[in-house]
Amino acid sequence: MNYFDAPNAEEQIASMRATLAYLKPDTADDVRMVAAALKTSGALYEEAFLDWAKPFGKFKAKGLWAKARPDPDAIMEVAERQFEAAKRRNRFEPLTAAQLGGATAPAYRIKGVFPAEGLAVIYGASASGKSFLATAAAAAIAAGTSFFELRTMPAHVLYVMLEGEAGLKGRVHAWERQNGPMSERLAFVVQPFNLTDANDVADLAAMCPRPCVIFIDTLNRAAPGVDENSSKDMGIVIDRAKQLQVATGGLVVLIAHTGKDASKGLRGHSSLFAAIDAAILVTRDGESRRWKVDKAKDGKDGTEFGFRLRIVELGTDDDGDPIESCVVEPDEVASAGESKPLTGNRRLALAALHEAAPSHGVLAADGSLKGVPIDAWRTTFYSKSPADNEPAKRKAFGRARADLIKMRMIEVDDEHYRFGGPNAQVTNELVASNLRDKGTNAGHWYGVSQSLWATGQDTPL
Repeated sequence: MNYFDAPNAEEQIASMRATLAYLKPDTADDVRMVAAALKTSGALYEEAFLDWAKPFGKFKAKGLWAKARPDPDAIMEVAERQFEAAKRRNRFEPLTAAQLGGATAPAYRIKGVFPAEGLAVIYGASASGKSFLATAAAAAIAAGTSFFELRTMPAHVLYVMLEGEAGLKGRVHAWERQNGPMSERLAFVVQPFNLTDANDVADLAAMCPRPCVIFIDTLNRAAPGVDENSSKDMGIVIDRAKQLQVATGGLVVLIAHTGKDASKGLRGHSSLFAAIDAAILVTRDGESRRWKVDKAKDGKDGTEFGFRLRIVELGTDDDGDPIESCVVEPDEVASAGESKPLTGNRRLALAALHEAAPSHGVLAADGSLKGVPIDAWRTTFYSKSPADNEPAKRKAFGRARADLIKMRMIEVDDEHYRFGGPNAQVTNELVASNLRDKGTNAGHWYGVSQSLWATGQDTPL
């Protein structure tokens, strides 16, 4: 027969029997509705119906057939209801220990930090460096390179930047100056995007290959008009973020802020933190910055890493002033927990620098502190060292000086040494102020500096 010809009665009945085989005559309502649907074709399917309904009862089925009023859509309602019921019955599948098999490693994007699928947040106070850190994470995932020595699994990455195209260009340019070209798997979107708009979410998902990691910087800009403290509004944001995540089969990372009281964590309603699978908290104290795994689905909460922002010159503007941006660099000292109080010769060397500063500090041309000459610092250290001879003292001083430089507790300028660390600006200005008014406040400077140092405020946090 020609496929464009209408099927004959025999073929129609055979096709209907095949369809009915997927349905069960379990209830009177289902049998009645199937009869109503088939009766639309008159008596053509009566025999097929009665054969199908035998488990229900042939005589009862005949009575329902006789009373049924034709309704062509009734069989679809039965099919949908039975299929949904079957899905509910089959949702749970118990497994024995043998069927479970051995343990398998969880899938990740950044091992111990971000899962391969789910919702995540990178959050911190303004100017904490969270966007720079997010850019570094995005670049590492796209290239499949390590992130703070943590393994990554490569994936396509889309970075939605809603806080200024100019800043993004500088950030990317600086990163490439430092690390080479970014992976072609990383792309950026700078047009407005509304996470609460279903059409925007669908359009963004449509352009992403599966699986994909999407960074949205920032949540506040992506959800205009949303009351972050409202459970209802935050529920909409969470639902849309999950829709985006499911549609792309990957990970959605929201860049967000802490509240007015940073100690209380992520800004907004608590439902957001509860809904996410992973979170990174970024903090800053002066130039010392850290990021911490604040929540991890498949990792260890509380793991911390230090980092710093390295300034990269990108050129000059029309006025000849430098154009600069920053890149993230791991801070190995902060990550290793060097925030503990200094001991031994390091502590002695730093104390000697504090002692030598009031009388031997040198000012730069602009009135700022250039530093303490190395000879004056060394002489003061020797006077305090318990070593038995000068070679031993020289060796101890050399090691302590090198360690303090590496830890950025001190800075050097042409063999002149000044203070580093998170309180460097305040400490060095206090020294310079007293040197500018030489002699009148030397005792005051020495007392204040020793007090700060003794309480650990000149040690890395």
